[in-house]
Amino acid sequence: MNTTPTIDILNATVHRLTRDHRTTHVDPDTGIKSYPTELSLFEQLRQEIASGRRPSTGGSSGSRSPIAIPAFGLWAEIRETLATMHIAITGRDEPKLSAESKLQKWAAWTQSDVGGESAQKCLHSATAWASAIEQLLNPVRRTEIVGACPVEACGASHAWTWEDGEYVRNTAITATGAEARCGACGTTWAGAELHSLALNLGKAAA
Repeated sequence: MNTTPTIDILNATVHRLTRDHRTTHVDPDTGIKSYPTELSLFEQLRQEIASGRRPSTGGSSGSRSPIAIPAFGLWAEIRETLATMHIAITGRDEPKLSAESKLQKWAAWTQSDVGGESAQKCLHSATAWASAIEQLLNPVRRTEIVGACPVEACGASHAWTWEDGEYVRNTAITATGAEARCGACGTTWAGAELHSLALNLGKAAA
């Protein structure tokens, strides 16, 4: 079994979660792409939680960001899963080790599994977390697209997204007016790529 495409997608997803990275921005009016650098998704989630804890300047009781509570719940779920996997892999608890290091170690460990099942499990968690964090920080109304992801290493027809404090099963591919995205592997299509996506989905459905 060729696990290289899965490992490549896993490494890219772990990179977005744990390190500063370039992201693709598509101008909704012109369709022009730009590639700004943003903080790791884990760090963005932590900052959102921290901002929700700060007291407001207008009163003593303070207020929370509307997404601070679900963000805290998501971060707790991520940390718990990573702690469990770290113990299973290394036999050590290491509560002071960062979530970034634990995820990176988990991803590196999966590459010794020639069958690919470990990488698939890690990829499933990583992509679900990335999608959940992005949806929390930048909620966008997305249209569900029926069909399997045409990326060879993915092929998913459904993915899990974090909504209202829980994971919800949706179609893998969703779209806005400017782009489409697979919630299972993180692949994004924009501009002319949307046409090729539609063709691939049409061929698969024929």
